[in-house]
Amino acid sequence: MQENTKKFEVISVLLNSGLDIYMERIPVFIFVILYFISTEVVCNGYTHINNNVQSERMALIDFKSSLTDPNNRLSSWKGNNYCYWHGIGCENGTGFVVSINLRNPYPIENDIQSYMNLSGVISPSLIKLKYLKYLDLSFNSFKAIPIPQFFGSMKNLIYLNLSHCGFIGEIPSNFGNLSNLQYLDFSSKYTYHNDFGQWIEVLCYPPSSQG
Repeated sequence: MQENTKKFEVISVLLNSGLDIYMERIPVFIFVILYFISTEVVCNGYTHINNNVQSERMALIDFKSSLTDPNNRLSSWKGNNYCYWHGIGCENGTGFVVSINLRNPYPIENDIQSYMNLSGVISPSLIKLKYLKYLDLSFNSFKAIPIPQFFGSMKNLIYLNLSHCGFIGEIPSNFGNLSNLQYLDFSSKYTYHNDFGQWIEVLCYPPSSQG
């Protein structure tokens, strides 16, 4: 009887030891699982953000390549950290471009202003900046070209300043789609051939709000 009791005690010790080892390994096992899950989430999030960053950067590069910049005002537009480029503002944490301010710093007409002017063509790559809210190209010289129609597709714009840029022709009718605009400036020495009242009414009272 005593011998059987000893056997049970030995078995009990072995079982308890195995259980202790098993219980010790459970937290490690859970930690390993959580590690791989968190790593995948972080990596996928990083890839998503990284793709956004590359897309925003390439849109800005395309925009720059279409401009003429005699005074190298955009000389800082190189490298990967576009949020520190001249005139560019980004949303914290995402890298989305939310503002572009390329207003000529010498708005008075003189030789300095002419030298500081940006000109050329405005690339439609700006459409890819889907979170852009602020755009100021005022007092540059786009040499009597029409206002780009694609501006009317940039529906997140809150501030748009195209004053004294040398644009001519008509203001695109799709500007009435810019329902988030709070500031709009087309001031110019040129005359725009538009019925301003018609599209401004659409801008202020979009069809969805009427009736």
